[in-house]
Amino acid sequence: MKVSMKTAISFGMGSLGQNMLYTLTVSYLLMFYTDYLGIAAASAGVLLLVVRVIDAFADPLFGIFMDNTHTRWGKFRPYLLFTPVVLTVLTLFLFMQPNLSDNGKLIYAFVTYAVWSIAYTFLDVPYWSMTAVITDDPRQRTKVVVVPRIMAIIGAIVSSALTIPLVKATGSWTVPALLFSGVCMLCMWLTFFTVKEKIHTPRKETFKISAAWTLLRSNVPLLMLLLSLFIVDMTMNLRSAFSIYYFKYVLHKENLIALYTAVSIVPILAGALLSIGVMKKIGKRNTAVVGNIGFGLSYILLFLFGHGVTMLFVWSILGTLMIGMSLIAMSSMLADTVEYGEWRTGDRAEATIFSTNTFRSKFADAMGGSLGAFALAMTGYVPNQAQSPGTVTSIGLFFSVIPGVLMILAALPFLKYKLTESFYDQILIDIKLRRTAADKSRFDEGEGGVIGA
Repeated sequence: MKVSMKTAISFGMGSLGQNMLYTLTVSYLLMFYTDYLGIAAASAGVLLLVVRVIDAFADPLFGIFMDNTHTRWGKFRPYLLFTPVVLTVLTLFLFMQPNLSDNGKLIYAFVTYAVWSIAYTFLDVPYWSMTAVITDDPRQRTKVVVVPRIMAIIGAIVSSALTIPLVKATGSWTVPALLFSGVCMLCMWLTFFTVKEKIHTPRKETFKISAAWTLLRSNVPLLMLLLSLFIVDMTMNLRSAFSIYYFKYVLHKENLIALYTAVSIVPILAGALLSIGVMKKIGKRNTAVVGNIGFGLSYILLFLFGHGVTMLFVWSILGTLMIGMSLIAMSSMLADTVEYGEWRTGDRAEATIFSTNTFRSKFADAMGGSLGAFALAMTGYVPNQAQSPGTVTSIGLFFSVIPGVLMILAALPFLKYKLTESFYDQILIDIKLRRTAADKSRFDEGEGGVIGA
């Protein structure tokens, strides 16, 4: 089922807007809480952990709900129309600075972030689930995954580069909150109106929790992929939480943050584009392994040989090139596990599978962000003051060596990932034969009913 470049780009625009908004919260919410809203680092860490864990465990239930959605627009597209409007309003509340007591600020932050997180799920899960219903051709699916992932990278980098300058220029977090949520809304509407769901699998009965559990526990490739992605996301969020502190308190060059993120655009996009050829040569699984290990080594080498701003940029460029390859490969592999699950159980449940990925992502965000906050608190971090040598050393380690080791560990789950390209092709043939037989059976039953009448 061929996918035009126009469709791929239109679909990718949704990812562009979504990741502008997501990066704003995952990268800067901790600093907003500690340095602007005035919440203690330890309290902010507990808040982020609790909200993200609760929201993460709710995601599979949302996925089951979406897999039972049937409208004239399809299973997933309706959520792209209505959810962005709600998210725009909630994002403005999320980054407000109300004049409340310390406890009042903590309660306000907890409520607004919890509600925002639930609303975001109703955008994230259906959007990425669409990669499995636009086409089931593995080569065309690569295009469907590569383009939005490249757009996601661009959106994340643009958001990272503009947020602090906008806050500094306007003295308010409302401007970036309104800008990025507004762009997200417009981009998602573009995807809604221009991209259609092509794969429809009729369901005779309601998809239940018991069926979802059977589907997930039998999908070993999915479980191994989720484990690796969990480590990768936790590591990247941990490092992201420390990046602004690293520039501000270790390098004393906070003004370089925008340049640092901007310079990352070319290598990470190059890695994403390079992944297409690399996956053809060595396969998706091996591309992910090479990318994760390469990214991890760049962190460690940064600590050993990255003294000075120039070497920081050199090692970071090499690292982002490697993770660009890995992220594309793992995203494509996730869509492939939908067919594997259908092949094993007979149930096709795109939203349930992709909701496990958002569960994984949020749980990783919770661990990464809260670990960063706890580490700051334990090392005696004091906002907006010169830090002690111990705190400076800890920030450096959490920006380099610790993420490096974790990224290398993220390659280990792929030792049990057996869904190779040749295996996937055979699965696809088996599924199509089953669907043809099922369609023939339904036709025969219908024809028999007419004759009997």
